[in-house]
Amino acid sequence: MTLPRKSWLTLLTLSALLLSLLVCGVTPLRAASAPSLSATLPQTIKARGKLIVGVKCDYPPFGFVDADGKHAGFEIDVARRLAYYAFGNADAADLECVTGPNRIPYLTSDRADLIVSVLSWTPDRAKIVAFSTPYFDSSVRMIVPKDSTIKGWADVRGKTVTTTSGGTPAIWLTKCMPDVHQLLFDNTADSISALNDGRAVAYSQDMTLLVGITSKNPSFKIVGEGVARGPFGVGIKLGNEELIRWVNAALADMTKEDFFWKSLQQWVPKDDLASFSNAVPRPGRPSISYAEANDIYKCYGF
Repeated sequence: MTLPRKSWLTLLTLSALLLSLLVCGVTPLRAASAPSLSATLPQTIKARGKLIVGVKCDYPPFGFVDADGKHAGFEIDVARRLAYYAFGNADAADLECVTGPNRIPYLTSDRADLIVSVLSWTPDRAKIVAFSTPYFDSSVRMIVPKDSTIKGWADVRGKTVTTTSGGTPAIWLTKCMPDVHQLLFDNTADSISALNDGRAVAYSQDMTLLVGITSKNPSFKIVGEGVARGPFGVGIKLGNEELIRWVNAALADMTKEDFFWKSLQQWVPKDDLASFSNAVPRPGRPSISYAEANDIYKCYGF
């Protein structure tokens, strides 16, 4: 049977699209059915038909809202990929903006199934929420104005540093540098405004966010040794063992296909990629572990 010209054109277009996806290493957003995993998605979520995920909306390049008003970033890719495993459809992720202070309450009050929101493991947090296996490893540094004389943590003693309420930097500063005055906000924008206005001499945050800020704003520079190492995990309501197993199975499959590294390359500037080469789980590499995550409480005598 000979296909009409229009059908041939459609077939060629679809073939070209599929080829481009394969070449770029991008996973299709939809499938005829959800991929098979070694663990089962809880029936309550399956029946609902969507996965509710708390994500950052002001944390480029991990989770942010772009100029078109759409969610974008590395963790957004992770959240959508989890929805793909759940329903065979990446668009089945209902993404909810969360902040440092409210992301854990989103879980404990059942407003979200999962939190994919730069959530570092700490012993205290692990008493309140369950963590998946880690999918990213990072540390805390600072940004300062380009002309600042601040080079490291010793230089901010007795000064004001801005950061996010409830975040890892605030926990570490409280424990290890109590003489630093913390100017706390719920979002990145307010902290950057405080730095611009001179209300703080530095903005302390995870390296992942700082790279995104400095790549778009050359008036800032990154300084200070990396401290408070804390691998990120997916936050899950404590006691939901079925969902924990399912998330870990999905993350393991994503590691096998090198999903994390492929996604990271789309969001981290090329010049900065080398510093993240060991930050994500990859095939044939030692897995990231929480075993040393107590580093969040390690002080260095700055």
